[in-house]
Amino acid sequence: MKLLLPHIHIGLDAQRRVLLVIHDYELFDFISDYLGDDCDLPHEYQSSVQRPGGEIITMYFPFSTTETEVEHHLLKLSPQEIERIYKLNN
Repeated sequence: MKLLLPHIHIGLDAQRRVLLVIHDYELFDFISDYLGDDCDLPHEYQSSVQRPGGEIITMYFPFSTTETEVEHHLLKLSPQEIERIYKLNN
């Protein structure tokens, strides 16, 4: 897993499926809407783990989605905007 943007990690699972790990629900909601609605890259499913003060959400993408594709779209977002959204709940 590598840090792509503040509070957002990207990597591959054991089956080579692209996944994003997002350290806040509000930020997950923003990223999910952005990728699904604006970039036509919806995720297939997600899982979550509770953490003190919130939760960590993992987004799993279809096998046809590449890591480069997800990175390309996410890197269009400003790290300052990501931090602003994260701070809404943290």
